[in-house]
Amino acid sequence: MEEPHYYDAPDSMVSHVPEGFSRERVVEAPIRFYHRHQQYYEFTNFANYAVSYNGRRYPTGEHLFQAFKFMDTNPRLAEHIRGLRSPREALREATRLRSQQRSDWFDVNVGFMEIILRAKFSQHPYLRRKLLDTGNRELLEDSPVDSFWGIGADGQGSNELGKALMRVRDEIRVEIEREGVRGTAYTGRDRDW
Repeated sequence: MEEPHYYDAPDSMVSHVPEGFSRERVVEAPIRFYHRHQQYYEFTNFANYAVSYNGRRYPTGEHLFQAFKFMDTNPRLAEHIRGLRSPREALREATRLRSQQRSDWFDVNVGFMEIILRAKFSQHPYLRRKLLDTGNRELLEDSPVDSFWGIGADGQGSNELGKALMRVRDEIRVEIEREGVRGTAYTGRDRDW
C-alpha cells in the first residue's frame, strides 16, 4: 500500500481532507528563537519592531513591556522608559525602579505580554506572516538566562513567551477564518486587517 501524504493545515481551517491525504501529523522540531543573528529573532521583544499602544509609539515590545510595570502607578516613569534608546536600557531602568512597579505585576505580566504580541503582530504584516508560517510547531524562547519567559539554561523553563506567541498565532488563524466566513478569504498577502 502506498504511504499516505500528510495534510498539515490547522484543523480550524480544513472542512475536509483531500483524497490521498491523512490527518495524522508529522511532528516537526520546535522553533527556537532568542539570538539576534538567528532566524526568528523577530519574535523576541528586543527585536527592532515598534509597537503602538494607546496613541503612543514604543520603539520595541520590550519598551512597552517595561513601561506597563508603571503605567497605572507612575505614568511619568512609564513615559521615561518609552523614551530610552534601547530595549536593554528599558529593561535595566525598570529593574532599577522595581520598588515602584505595580504591586500585582507578577499576577498580570503574562496578560500584558499577550497585549504586546497582539499589537506587534497585527501592526507588522511581515511578522504576522512569519508567525503563521510556523504552522503548528512549538515555539521556544531559547534564553539561557530566563526560565520564566524562556526555557532557561537547562531547557526546562516555563517558556511563557513561546506559549503566548502560540496563543496569538491561534487567534490570528481564527481571525483569518472569520474573514473567510464574511466573504473575504485570506490570500496569504500581507495586509492590515
